[in-house]
Amino acid sequence: MNKGIISTAMVVALMAGSASADVIMSFGFTDLNGSYDGTGFSAVAVDSGALSTTGDVTRLANPGATADFNTGFASGLTAADVSISIDVTNLTATTADGMGSFVITDADGDTIAGDLDGVWTTMGFGSIFFTGLIGNVQLTANANNTFDGPSGGSFDMNLPGEAPYEGAFVQLSIDTSGGFFSSEFTGRSIQVVGEIVPTPGSLALLGAGGLVGIRRRRRN
Repeated sequence: MNKGIISTAMVVALMAGSASADVIMSFGFTDLNGSYDGTGFSAVAVDSGALSTTGDVTRLANPGATADFNTGFASGLTAADVSISIDVTNLTATTADGMGSFVITDADGDTIAGDLDGVWTTMGFGSIFFTGLIGNVQLTANANNTFDGPSGGSFDMNLPGEAPYEGAFVQLSIDTSGGFFSSEFTGRSIQVVGEIVPTPGSLALLGAGGLVGIRRRRRN
């Protein structure tokens, strides 16, 4: 079990409850490169030795299938990428507001994108959480109508219901040497988990401060 899987398990362990909404798609990525420039946070897929992003995107609606983003995909020859951007406003000692967006790109340029709206919190010891709702989720087929993992696996992008979709999102980073947005940083390992539901229904995925649907991660 690698460091990325352990980190995602830590995220899941912090969640409690059960979702009443039907989840039609989920995603999870570990070891994204997180940066903060004093006003905004970003996280991107990398393959730099110290950080090597891995993850997957899974269609849970029938017929289910998984697009794999194995270690090293970010330095491969495909279009695959992950990008997250969230602002940090109304900052206090332990909380802040955040709004932003995410884009997940498959091997040939098809995308899953949405807006993020939530709250930053810390439990101290350099831990930073972002928990929020996903909105305006759009699946855009730029090459074909399948979402293709750079490491294999694909699924039909025609999900049940009508776009835009909703969902819930949790992000975690732990760095015992850092504070809560007290200074700029880069190179921080970021773990993210998200679930998508047909609208409306995203509120059912949020418990007291976290994503309540437990996502089963694949282990290679």
